Amino acid sequence: MELIIHSSVSKRPKADLVVVPFFKTQKGAAPAVNLPDLKGVIDPILKAGDFSGKEGATMLAYLTGKSEKRLLLLGLGKETECSMEGLRKSYAAAMKRCQGKKWSHVNFVLPKCPKLDAARAVSEGIALASYLFDEWKSKEGKKPFHLKKGVLVGTSDSAACKKTLGILKGVNLARDLVNGNALDVTPQALAAEGKRLAKQYGSVKATVLTKKELEKEKMGLLLAVGSGGRVDPALVMVEYRGAPGSDDLTMVVGKGVTFDTGGLNLKPTGFIEDMRADMGGAAAALGLIQAAAEIKLKANIAAVIPTTENGIDAHSYKPGDVYRAHSGKTVEITNTDAEGRLILADALSYGQKRFHPDRIIDLATLTGAIVVALGDLRTGLFSNNDKLAKLCEKAGEASGEKVWRMPLDPEYRPLLNSDIADIKNAGGKRIAGSVTAAIFLQEFVEKKTPWIHLDIAGTAFLEKGRDYHLSQATGVGVRLLIELLECIE
Repeated sequence: MELIIHSSVSKRPKADLVVVPFFKTQKGAAPAVNLPDLKGVIDPILKAGDFSGKEGATMLAYLTGKSEKRLLLLGLGKETECSMEGLRKSYAAAMKRCQGKKWSHVNFVLPKCPKLDAARAVSEGIALASYLFDEWKSKEGKKPFHLKKGVLVGTSDSAACKKTLGILKGVNLARDLVNGNALDVTPQALAAEGKRLAKQYGSVKATVLTKKELEKEKMGLLLAVGSGGRVDPALVMVEYRGAPGSDDLTMVVGKGVTFDTGGLNLKPTGFIEDMRADMGGAAAALGLIQAAAEIKLKANIAAVIPTTENGIDAHSYKPGDVYRAHSGKTVEITNTDAEGRLILADALSYGQKRFHPDRIIDLATLTGAIVVALGDLRTGLFSNNDKLAKLCEKAGEASGEKVWRMPLDPEYRPLLNSDIADIKNAGGKRIAGSVTAAIFLQEFVEKKTPWIHLDIAGTAFLEKGRDYHLSQATGVGVRLLIELLECIE
Protein backbone atom coordinates (compact mmCIF):
# COMPACT_ATOMS: atom_id res chain seq x y z
CA MET A 1 0.00 0.00 0.00
CA GLU A 2 1.20 3.47 -0.90
CA LEU A 3 0.71 6.08 1.82
CA ILE A 4 0.72 9.73 0.73
CA ILE A 5 -0.32 13.11 2.15
CA HIS A 6 -2.85 15.73 1.07
CA SER A 7 -2.99 19.01 2.96
CA SER A 8 -6.46 20.26 1.96
CA VAL A 9 -9.44 18.73 3.79
CA SER A 10 -11.96 20.48 1.52
CA LYS A 11 -10.42 19.47 -1.82
CA ARG A 12 -9.81 15.79 -1.31
CA PRO A 13 -8.80 13.39 -4.10
CA LYS A 14 -11.33 10.92 -5.48
CA ALA A 15 -11.56 7.72 -3.43
CA ASP A 16 -13.71 4.71 -2.65
CA LEU A 17 -13.99 5.74 1.00
CA VAL A 18 -13.35 8.70 3.28
CA VAL A 19 -12.66 8.04 6.97
CA VAL A 20 -13.80 10.92 9.17
CA PRO A 21 -12.90 11.04 12.90
CA PHE A 22 -15.27 11.98 15.75
CA PHE A 23 -14.85 12.62 19.45
CA LYS A 24 -17.25 11.29 22.05
CA THR A 25 -19.09 13.98 24.04
CA GLN A 26 -21.89 14.02 26.61
CA LYS A 27 -24.33 15.00 23.86
CA GLY A 28 -23.08 12.34 21.44
CA ALA A 29 -20.43 12.33 18.74
CA ALA A 30 -18.80 15.55 17.51
CA PRO A 31 -16.58 15.94 14.42
CA ALA A 32 -12.85 16.00 15.22
CA VAL A 33 -12.29 18.10 12.11
CA ASN A 34 -14.48 20.51 10.17
CA LEU A 35 -15.64 19.17 6.76
CA PRO A 36 -18.23 21.61 5.33
CA ASP A 37 -18.81 19.53 2.19
CA LEU A 38 -19.96 16.53 4.26
CA LYS A 39 -21.96 18.45 6.85
CA GLY A 40 -25.27 17.69 5.12
CA VAL A 41 -24.56 13.97 5.33
CA ILE A 42 -23.03 13.88 8.80
CA ASP A 43 -25.52 16.06 10.71
CA PRO A 44 -28.57 13.77 10.24
CA ILE A 45 -26.52 10.75 11.36
CA LEU A 46 -25.37 12.50 14.52
CA LYS A 47 -28.85 13.88 15.19
CA ALA A 48 -30.30 10.35 15.06
CA GLY A 49 -27.90 9.39 17.86
CA ASP A 50 -26.83 6.11 16.28
CA PHE A 51 -23.11 6.87 16.45
CA SER A 52 -21.47 7.43 19.83
CA GLY A 53 -17.89 8.37 18.90
CA LYS A 54 -16.55 5.65 21.19
CA GLU A 55 -12.91 4.77 20.53
CA GLY A 56 -12.69 2.35 17.62
CA ALA A 57 -16.41 2.54 16.77
CA THR A 58 -17.26 2.74 13.07
CA MET A 59 -20.35 3.39 10.94
CA LEU A 60 -20.57 3.19 7.16
CA ALA A 61 -22.70 5.51 5.03
CA TYR A 62 -22.98 5.98 1.27
CA LEU A 63 -22.37 9.23 -0.58
CA THR A 64 -23.57 10.68 -3.87
CA GLY A 65 -22.08 13.60 -5.75
CA LYS A 66 -18.96 13.70 -3.56
CA SER A 67 -15.26 12.99 -4.12
CA GLU A 68 -15.72 9.68 -2.33
CA LYS A 69 -18.31 6.92 -2.77
CA ARG A 70 -18.55 6.04 0.91
CA LEU A 71 -18.15 7.64 4.33
CA LEU A 72 -16.83 5.83 7.41
CA LEU A 73 -17.48 7.55 10.72
CA LEU A 74 -14.64 6.70 13.12
CA GLY A 75 -14.79 7.14 16.89
CA LEU A 76 -11.75 8.42 18.80
CA GLY A 77 -13.27 8.49 22.28
CA LYS A 78 -13.20 11.55 24.53
CA GLU A 79 -11.06 14.42 23.26
CA THR A 80 -9.45 14.88 26.68
CA GLU A 81 -8.35 11.23 26.67
CA CYS A 82 -7.13 11.11 23.08
CA SER A 83 -3.61 9.66 22.82
CA MET A 84 -1.10 8.46 20.25
CA GLU A 85 -1.93 4.85 21.03
CA GLY A 86 -5.65 5.61 20.89
CA LEU A 87 -5.23 7.08 17.41
CA ARG A 88 -3.26 4.03 16.29
CA LYS A 89 -5.98 1.68 17.50
CA SER A 90 -8.86 3.73 16.11
CA TYR A 91 -7.42 4.06 12.61
CA ALA A 92 -6.53 0.36 12.73
CA ALA A 93 -10.25 -0.24 13.32
CA ALA A 94 -10.92 1.73 10.14
CA MET A 95 -8.46 -0.48 8.28
CA LYS A 96 -10.30 -3.57 9.50
CA ARG A 97 -13.46 -2.24 7.83
CA CYS A 98 -11.48 -2.21 4.57
CA GLN A 99 -10.61 -5.88 4.94
CA GLY A 100 -12.19 -8.00 2.22
CA LYS A 101 -13.59 -4.93 0.43
CA LYS A 102 -12.58 -3.99 -3.11
CA TRP A 103 -11.65 -0.46 -2.12
CA SER A 104 -8.40 0.58 -3.77
CA HIS A 105 -8.25 4.23 -2.64
CA VAL A 106 -9.12 5.52 0.85
CA ASN A 107 -8.89 9.05 2.25
CA PHE A 108 -8.03 9.09 5.97
CA VAL A 109 -8.91 12.50 7.42
CA LEU A 110 -6.71 13.46 10.38
CA PRO A 111 -8.25 14.85 13.57
CA LYS A 112 -7.37 18.23 15.04
CA CYS A 113 -5.18 17.20 17.99
CA PRO A 114 -2.65 20.03 18.54
CA LYS A 115 -0.86 18.23 21.40
CA LEU A 116 -0.33 15.00 19.46
CA ASP A 117 1.68 14.02 16.39
CA ALA A 118 -1.47 12.86 14.63
CA ALA A 119 0.22 12.25 11.28
CA ARG A 120 2.64 9.81 12.87
CA ALA A 121 0.06 7.98 14.99
CA VAL A 122 -2.48 7.66 12.18
CA SER A 123 0.08 6.49 9.62
CA GLU A 124 1.39 3.91 12.10
CA GLY A 125 -2.08 2.60 12.87
CA ILE A 126 -2.96 2.29 9.19
CA ALA A 127 0.35 0.74 8.14
CA LEU A 128 0.54 -1.70 11.06
CA ALA A 129 -3.02 -2.88 10.47
CA SER A 130 -2.47 -3.40 6.75
CA TYR A 131 -0.31 -6.49 7.46
CA LEU A 132 -1.81 -9.95 7.32
CA PHE A 133 0.11 -13.22 7.06
CA ASP A 134 -1.66 -15.61 4.69
CA GLU A 135 1.27 -17.25 2.91
CA TRP A 136 -0.01 -20.76 3.53
CA LYS A 137 -3.65 -20.17 2.54
CA SER A 138 -4.42 -22.21 -0.59
CA LYS A 139 -7.48 -20.27 -1.81
CA GLU A 140 -6.58 -17.86 -4.58
CA GLY A 141 -8.28 -14.61 -5.43
CA LYS A 142 -9.29 -13.73 -1.88
CA LYS A 143 -6.93 -10.94 -1.00
CA PRO A 144 -7.37 -9.59 2.54
CA PHE A 145 -6.80 -6.03 1.33
CA HIS A 146 -7.26 -4.44 -2.09
CA LEU A 147 -6.08 -1.05 -0.86
CA LYS A 148 -3.47 0.42 -3.19
CA LYS A 149 -3.35 3.97 -1.92
CA GLY A 150 -4.07 5.53 1.46
CA VAL A 151 -4.18 9.33 1.64
CA LEU A 152 -3.58 11.19 4.90
CA VAL A 153 -5.83 14.22 4.53
CA GLY A 154 -5.09 17.36 6.53
CA THR A 155 -1.31 17.22 6.88
CA SER A 156 1.74 18.33 4.94
CA ASP A 157 4.10 16.19 7.04
CA SER A 158 5.45 13.86 4.36
CA ALA A 159 8.45 13.00 6.54
CA ALA A 160 6.20 11.27 9.09
CA CYS A 161 4.73 8.99 6.41
CA LYS A 162 8.11 8.17 4.92
CA LYS A 163 9.59 7.37 8.32
CA THR A 164 6.62 5.26 9.35
CA LEU A 165 6.81 3.14 6.20
CA GLY A 166 10.57 2.73 6.63
CA ILE A 167 10.21 1.48 10.19
CA LEU A 168 7.30 -0.74 9.17
CA LYS A 169 9.56 -2.56 6.71
CA GLY A 170 11.58 -3.68 9.71
CA VAL A 171 8.50 -4.54 11.76
CA ASN A 172 7.04 -6.60 8.94
CA LEU A 173 10.34 -8.42 8.40
CA ALA A 174 10.20 -9.45 12.05
CA ARG A 175 6.54 -10.44 11.71
CA ASP A 176 7.23 -12.52 8.60
CA LEU A 177 10.09 -14.38 10.27
CA VAL A 178 8.09 -15.18 13.41
CA ASN A 179 4.96 -16.16 11.48
CA GLY A 180 7.01 -18.28 9.09
CA ASN A 181 7.33 -22.05 8.96
CA ALA A 182 10.02 -23.45 11.27
CA LEU A 183 10.93 -25.87 8.47
CA ASP A 184 12.06 -22.83 6.48
CA VAL A 185 13.09 -20.31 9.15
CA THR A 186 16.23 -22.10 10.32
CA PRO A 187 19.47 -20.70 11.74
CA GLN A 188 20.82 -20.71 8.19
CA ALA A 189 17.76 -18.75 7.01
CA LEU A 190 18.37 -16.10 9.67
CA ALA A 191 21.99 -15.93 8.53
CA ALA A 192 20.78 -15.47 4.95
CA GLU A 193 18.53 -12.59 6.09
CA GLY A 194 21.52 -10.91 7.68
CA LYS A 195 23.50 -11.25 4.46
CA ARG A 196 20.55 -9.95 2.44
CA LEU A 197 20.45 -6.81 4.57
CA ALA A 198 24.18 -6.31 4.04
CA LYS A 199 23.71 -6.64 0.29
CA GLN A 200 20.72 -4.28 0.24
CA TYR A 201 22.15 -1.47 2.39
CA GLY A 202 25.65 -0.02 2.13
CA SER A 203 25.59 0.85 5.84
CA VAL A 204 25.15 -2.80 6.87
CA LYS A 205 27.72 -5.57 7.27
CA ALA A 206 27.02 -9.23 8.10
CA THR A 207 29.24 -11.94 9.59
CA VAL A 208 28.22 -15.52 10.37
CA LEU A 209 30.03 -17.98 12.63
CA THR A 210 29.35 -21.59 11.62
CA LYS A 211 29.39 -24.60 13.95
CA LYS A 212 33.12 -25.17 13.40
CA GLU A 213 33.84 -21.55 14.26
CA LEU A 214 31.61 -21.78 17.35
CA GLU A 215 33.66 -24.77 18.45
CA LYS A 216 36.86 -22.79 17.87
CA GLU A 217 35.47 -19.91 19.97
CA LYS A 218 34.47 -22.41 22.70
CA MET A 219 30.81 -21.42 22.81
CA GLY A 220 29.89 -24.43 24.90
CA LEU A 221 26.39 -23.30 25.82
CA LEU A 222 25.20 -22.49 22.29
CA LEU A 223 26.69 -25.76 21.03
CA ALA A 224 25.04 -27.70 23.86
CA VAL A 225 21.56 -26.41 23.03
CA GLY A 226 22.14 -27.11 19.34
CA SER A 227 23.42 -30.64 19.88
CA GLY A 228 20.00 -32.24 19.31
CA GLY A 229 18.86 -30.06 16.40
CA ARG A 230 18.41 -31.25 12.82
CA VAL A 231 20.47 -28.30 11.55
CA ASP A 232 23.65 -26.67 12.82
CA PRO A 233 23.62 -23.68 15.18
CA ALA A 234 25.16 -20.36 14.16
CA LEU A 235 26.03 -16.93 15.47
CA VAL A 236 24.80 -14.19 13.14
CA MET A 237 26.22 -10.68 13.52
CA VAL A 238 24.77 -7.77 11.55
CA GLU A 239 26.31 -4.32 11.99
CA TYR A 240 24.65 -1.04 11.05
CA ARG A 241 26.80 2.09 10.90
CA GLY A 242 24.54 5.11 10.78
CA ALA A 243 26.99 7.34 12.65
CA PRO A 244 30.38 6.37 11.20
CA GLY A 245 32.06 9.38 12.81
CA SER A 246 31.12 8.19 16.30
CA ASP A 247 32.55 5.36 18.39
CA ASP A 248 29.29 5.00 20.34
CA LEU A 249 27.72 1.58 19.74
CA THR A 250 24.66 -0.28 21.00
CA MET A 251 24.79 -4.07 20.96
CA VAL A 252 21.42 -5.76 20.48
CA VAL A 253 21.32 -9.47 21.23
CA GLY A 254 18.32 -11.44 19.96
CA LYS A 255 17.42 -14.98 20.98
CA GLY A 256 17.07 -17.13 17.88
CA VAL A 257 15.69 -20.55 18.84
CA THR A 258 13.97 -21.39 15.56
CA PHE A 259 11.96 -24.18 17.16
CA ASP A 260 11.90 -25.07 20.84
CA THR A 261 10.78 -28.56 21.77
CA GLY A 262 11.95 -27.95 25.32
CA GLY A 263 14.64 -30.57 24.77
CA LEU A 264 14.51 -33.66 26.99
CA ASN A 265 12.36 -31.60 29.36
CA LEU A 266 9.77 -31.77 26.59
CA LYS A 267 7.10 -29.08 26.34
CA PRO A 268 3.54 -30.43 26.68
CA THR A 269 0.68 -30.14 24.21
CA GLY A 270 -0.84 -26.71 24.47
CA PHE A 271 2.57 -25.05 24.75
CA ILE A 272 4.75 -26.59 22.05
CA GLU A 273 2.61 -25.74 19.01
CA ASP A 274 3.68 -22.10 18.69
CA MET A 275 7.35 -22.59 19.47
CA ARG A 276 8.39 -21.50 16.00
CA ALA A 277 7.97 -18.05 17.56
CA ASP A 278 10.86 -18.63 19.97
CA MET A 279 13.10 -16.63 17.68
CA GLY A 280 11.11 -13.42 18.18
CA GLY A 281 14.17 -11.69 19.65
CA ALA A 282 16.30 -12.58 16.63
CA ALA A 283 13.54 -11.42 14.29
CA ALA A 284 13.30 -8.10 16.13
CA ALA A 285 17.07 -7.61 15.95
CA LEU A 286 17.07 -8.15 12.18
CA GLY A 287 13.98 -5.97 11.82
CA LEU A 288 15.70 -3.23 13.82
CA ILE A 289 18.66 -3.25 11.43
CA GLN A 290 16.36 -2.96 8.40
CA ALA A 291 14.31 -0.17 10.00
CA ALA A 292 17.44 1.74 11.03
CA ALA A 293 18.90 1.45 7.54
CA GLU A 294 15.62 2.54 5.91
CA ILE A 295 15.27 5.73 7.98
CA LYS A 296 19.05 6.34 8.12
CA LEU A 297 19.06 6.34 11.91
CA LYS A 298 22.08 8.22 13.25
CA ALA A 299 23.33 5.43 15.49
CA ASN A 300 25.66 2.46 15.38
CA ILE A 301 24.15 -0.95 16.12
CA ALA A 302 25.65 -4.42 16.33
CA ALA A 303 22.96 -7.11 16.25
CA VAL A 304 24.26 -10.40 17.66
CA ILE A 305 21.98 -13.38 17.09
CA PRO A 306 22.71 -16.80 18.60
CA THR A 307 20.49 -19.18 16.68
CA THR A 308 19.71 -22.88 16.90
CA GLU A 309 16.96 -25.43 17.22
CA ASN A 310 16.35 -26.96 20.64
CA GLY A 311 15.66 -30.45 19.33
CA ILE A 312 15.72 -33.98 20.65
CA ASP A 313 17.89 -36.88 19.55
CA ALA A 314 20.54 -39.20 20.99
CA HIS A 315 23.01 -36.31 21.19
CA SER A 316 20.75 -33.85 23.04
CA TYR A 317 22.11 -32.13 26.10
CA LYS A 318 20.70 -33.51 29.36
CA PRO A 319 19.63 -32.37 32.82
CA GLY A 320 22.62 -32.88 35.10
CA ASP A 321 25.20 -32.06 32.43
CA VAL A 322 27.78 -29.35 33.10
CA TYR A 323 29.02 -27.13 30.26
CA ARG A 324 31.62 -24.41 30.08
CA ALA A 325 30.43 -21.11 28.65
CA HIS A 326 32.42 -18.90 26.29
CA SER A 327 33.17 -16.70 29.31
CA GLY A 328 34.78 -19.62 31.14
CA LYS A 329 32.01 -20.06 33.70
CA THR A 330 30.57 -23.52 34.22
CA VAL A 331 26.82 -24.09 34.08
CA GLU A 332 24.85 -26.99 35.52
CA ILE A 333 21.85 -27.89 33.37
CA THR A 334 18.78 -28.43 35.53
CA ASN A 335 16.21 -27.88 32.79
CA THR A 336 16.77 -28.22 29.04
CA ASP A 337 13.77 -25.97 28.43
CA ALA A 338 15.70 -23.06 29.95
CA GLU A 339 17.81 -22.94 26.79
CA GLY A 340 17.36 -19.35 25.68
CA ARG A 341 19.45 -17.91 28.50
CA LEU A 342 22.24 -20.35 27.61
CA ILE A 343 22.63 -19.23 24.01
CA LEU A 344 22.24 -15.58 25.03
CA ALA A 345 25.01 -15.99 27.61
CA ASP A 346 27.55 -17.05 25.00
CA ALA A 347 26.39 -14.30 22.63
CA LEU A 348 26.66 -11.66 25.36
CA SER A 349 30.19 -12.74 26.28
CA TYR A 350 31.43 -12.99 22.71
CA GLY A 351 29.70 -9.80 21.59
CA GLN A 352 31.22 -7.73 24.40
CA LYS A 353 34.69 -9.01 23.57
CA ARG A 354 34.25 -8.32 19.86
CA PHE A 355 32.33 -5.02 19.82
CA HIS A 356 33.07 -3.33 23.18
CA PRO A 357 29.56 -1.80 23.26
CA ASP A 358 28.56 1.29 25.20
CA ARG A 359 25.28 -0.38 26.12
CA ILE A 360 23.61 -3.75 25.64
CA ILE A 361 19.99 -4.60 24.94
CA ASP A 362 18.84 -8.18 24.65
CA LEU A 363 15.43 -9.33 23.45
CA ALA A 364 14.15 -12.81 24.10
CA THR A 365 10.97 -14.84 24.30
CA LEU A 366 12.55 -16.12 27.47
CA THR A 367 10.07 -17.20 30.14
CA GLY A 368 6.50 -18.29 30.62
CA ALA A 369 6.74 -16.62 34.01
CA ILE A 370 6.71 -13.15 32.44
CA VAL A 371 3.48 -14.05 30.64
CA VAL A 372 1.93 -15.03 33.98
CA ALA A 373 3.09 -11.73 35.47
CA LEU A 374 2.32 -9.27 32.65
CA GLY A 375 0.19 -11.12 30.10
CA ASP A 376 0.55 -9.98 26.49
CA LEU A 377 0.20 -6.22 27.02
CA ARG A 378 3.62 -5.27 28.38
CA THR A 379 7.18 -6.51 27.89
CA GLY A 380 9.21 -7.31 30.98
CA LEU A 381 12.11 -4.88 31.44
CA PHE A 382 15.16 -5.74 33.55
CA SER A 383 18.14 -3.40 33.80
CA ASN A 384 21.28 -2.65 35.77
CA ASN A 385 21.06 1.04 34.84
CA ASP A 386 18.26 3.35 36.00
CA LYS A 387 18.90 6.02 33.36
CA LEU A 388 18.73 3.57 30.47
CA ALA A 389 15.70 1.84 31.98
CA LYS A 390 13.80 5.13 32.28
CA LEU A 391 14.60 5.98 28.66
CA CYS A 392 13.25 2.58 27.65
CA GLU A 393 10.06 3.14 29.65
CA LYS A 394 9.63 6.51 27.92
CA ALA A 395 10.23 4.90 24.52
CA GLY A 396 7.66 2.22 25.34
CA GLU A 397 4.97 4.78 26.09
CA ALA A 398 5.77 6.78 22.94
CA SER A 399 5.85 3.77 20.60
CA GLY A 400 2.93 1.88 22.13
CA GLU A 401 5.22 -1.09 22.84
CA LYS A 402 4.93 -0.67 26.59
CA VAL A 403 7.31 -2.17 29.13
CA TRP A 404 7.16 -2.81 32.86
CA ARG A 405 10.30 -2.78 34.99
CA MET A 406 10.97 -5.92 37.01
CA PRO A 407 13.40 -6.43 39.92
CA LEU A 408 17.00 -7.64 39.81
CA ASP A 409 17.65 -7.80 43.56
CA PRO A 410 20.87 -9.69 44.38
CA GLU A 411 18.92 -11.70 46.95
CA TYR A 412 17.48 -13.72 44.05
CA ARG A 413 20.94 -14.97 43.02
CA PRO A 414 21.12 -17.88 45.53
CA LEU A 415 18.22 -19.52 43.68
CA LEU A 416 20.76 -20.32 40.95
CA ASN A 417 23.50 -21.67 43.23
CA SER A 418 24.90 -25.02 42.12
CA ASP A 419 26.72 -27.63 44.18
CA ILE A 420 28.78 -28.78 41.21
CA ALA A 421 29.20 -25.74 38.93
CA ASP A 422 29.45 -21.95 39.03
CA ILE A 423 25.72 -21.53 38.37
CA LYS A 424 22.56 -23.47 37.47
CA ASN A 425 20.60 -22.56 34.36
CA ALA A 426 17.27 -22.57 36.23
CA GLY A 427 15.98 -22.34 39.78
CA GLY A 428 14.60 -25.53 41.27
CA LYS A 429 11.37 -23.97 42.49
CA ARG A 430 8.58 -22.42 40.44
CA ILE A 431 9.17 -18.95 41.83
CA ALA A 432 10.48 -15.72 40.27
CA GLY A 433 11.12 -17.49 36.98
CA SER A 434 11.50 -14.37 34.85
CA VAL A 435 13.72 -12.74 37.48
CA THR A 436 16.10 -15.68 37.85
CA ALA A 437 16.40 -15.87 34.05
CA ALA A 438 17.46 -12.21 34.00
CA ILE A 439 19.80 -12.79 36.95
CA PHE A 440 21.43 -15.59 34.96
CA LEU A 441 22.00 -13.29 31.98
CA GLN A 442 23.43 -10.58 34.23
CA GLU A 443 26.22 -12.99 35.17
CA PHE A 444 27.51 -12.63 31.61
CA VAL A 445 27.32 -8.83 31.38
CA GLU A 446 30.29 -6.70 32.39
CA LYS A 447 29.25 -4.80 35.52
CA LYS A 448 30.07 -1.34 34.17
CA THR A 449 28.13 -1.77 30.93
CA PRO A 450 24.54 -0.42 30.95
CA TRP A 451 22.28 -3.34 30.08
CA ILE A 452 18.61 -3.97 29.40
CA HIS A 453 16.95 -7.36 29.14
CA LEU A 454 13.55 -7.39 27.44
CA ASP A 455 11.49 -10.54 28.02
CA ILE A 456 9.07 -10.49 25.08
CA ALA A 457 7.56 -13.94 25.66
CA GLY A 458 4.10 -12.47 26.11
CA THR A 459 4.23 -9.69 23.53
CA ALA A 460 5.98 -11.20 20.50
CA PHE A 461 3.23 -13.62 19.49
CA LEU A 462 -0.48 -13.22 20.26
CA GLU A 463 -2.95 -16.09 20.56
CA LYS A 464 -5.33 -14.01 18.48
CA GLY A 465 -4.80 -10.79 16.54
CA ARG A 466 -6.04 -7.52 18.05
CA ASP A 467 -5.91 -3.76 17.51
CA TYR A 468 -3.32 -3.08 14.79
CA HIS A 469 -1.93 -6.62 14.91
CA LEU A 470 -4.27 -8.64 12.69
CA SER A 471 -1.86 -11.59 12.60
CA GLN A 472 -0.23 -13.32 15.56
CA ALA A 473 3.35 -12.05 15.26
CA THR A 474 3.70 -8.43 16.40
CA GLY A 475 7.30 -7.57 15.52
CA VAL A 476 7.60 -6.20 19.04
CA GLY A 477 10.89 -4.53 19.83
CA VAL A 478 11.55 -2.88 16.48
CA ARG A 479 9.55 0.31 17.07
CA LEU A 480 10.50 0.34 20.76
CA LEU A 481 14.24 0.22 20.07
CA ILE A 482 14.09 2.76 17.23
CA GLU A 483 12.40 5.12 19.68
CA LEU A 484 14.93 4.31 22.41
CA LEU A 485 17.95 4.79 20.17
CA GLU A 486 16.57 8.14 19.02
CA CYS A 487 16.28 9.16 22.68
CA ILE A 488 19.90 8.14 23.26
CA GLU A 489 20.96 9.90 20.08
